[in-house]
Amino acid sequence: MKTKFLLFSLTILALIVSACASATPAPAPVIPVTGLATNTPAPVLPGGPATVNVGMSASLGSMLVDSKGMTLYIFTQDSPNTSSCYGSCASYWPPLLTNGAPLAGAGVTAGMLGTTKRTDGSMQVTYNGWPLYYFIKDKAAGDTTGQNVQGSWFVINPSGNSVTGAPAAAATSAPAPAATAAPAAAGAMINAGQNSALGFFLVDSKGMSLYVFANDTANASNCSGTCATNWPPVLTSGAPVAGMGVNAGLLGTLTRSDGSVQVTYNGMPLYGFAGDSAAGDTKGQGVKNLWHVIDLTGKPVMPAPAAAPAAPTPASSGGSSW
Repeated sequence: MKTKFLLFSLTILALIVSACASATPAPAPVIPVTGLATNTPAPVLPGGPATVNVGMSASLGSMLVDSKGMTLYIFTQDSPNTSSCYGSCASYWPPLLTNGAPLAGAGVTAGMLGTTKRTDGSMQVTYNGWPLYYFIKDKAAGDTTGQNVQGSWFVINPSGNSVTGAPAAAATSAPAPAATAAPAAAGAMINAGQNSALGFFLVDSKGMSLYVFANDTANASNCSGTCATNWPPVLTSGAPVAGMGVNAGLLGTLTRSDGSVQVTYNGMPLYGFAGDSAAGDTKGQGVKNLWHVIDLTGKPVMPAPAAAPAAPTPASSGGSSW
C-alpha cells in the first residue's frame, strides 16, 4: 500500500514539474543584425602617415586616391578644414585618417595636404582645405560609386578642385591667344584656394590664383590691351558658380568693352596672371602694389609678402598696362 502511494505521489510531482516547465516561455532566438553600421569597422588610426596618390578614371580624369588606389571624396557641405560628417554619415563615408603629416605621392601637391582634428581626436587628411573621405560602396581600386551622391559628394583632382562631371573633350583647334581668355562652356567655377602665407583666397576651376586690380572701380574694369594680356580677365558664358567656401551672393558679372562677360566678386573684376604657371602659384601677388589675391570675404589680401616678385614692365605707348 505504501509502495503504491509513493508511486502515485511521484507521478503527481512529475506532472507538476512538467506543467511549470511548459509555463516558462523559451528564450527568443538571437537574430543576427546585418547592415551597413555593423559591417563597417570603427575607424582605426593608421600606424603611420597616410599617403595620397593620383589615380585616373576614364570618365572623371585625374583624381586623388589612397595608397591602395581607393578613391577619395570631398563633401561640399563641409567648411574649410572642418568636417561636418559624423555618426551615420561617417559610417557611409569613413574619413581618411593619418598618424603624422600625410605624404604626397607623384602628382600630388604637398603644400595642399593638411590635417583637421575630428571630435574624437583623430586626425583627418585634408587637401586644399577639403577633408577627405572614402565611400563604403567602393569595393576595389578605381571604383567611383560615390561620385555625385546626393549632389554633395565628389572626387577631387590634383589641383584641389572637386570634379563635378566628366572632363571636357580635348580641344581640336588652336587655343585662344592669352590676350583673350576663352569663356567657360558654362558658368565659370570660382573656388577657394589656400597657402600658409596668404590664407584662403579665390582660385578658378583649375586651382589657378585670381587677382583684383586696385585701379579698377566697382563693377568696371580698367585693364585692357597689354594689361589684359598679362592679366587675363576671368570670363564666363553663364552665371558664375560658387565652390565650397565661396559666397555665391558676392559673385557677379560685368560686360567688357569687347562684349565679353567678366566675373566679379564683391564688385571687383577678377583676373588671372600670365606669370602663374601652376595651381597654387601666386606670383602676381603685390605686383606694383596694385594686384592682389582676394579673400573669401571679398577683400584684397594686404599687404603683399615682401618676397613677391615684380613682373617685367611691358612696352606701352601710354595708359595703364597693369
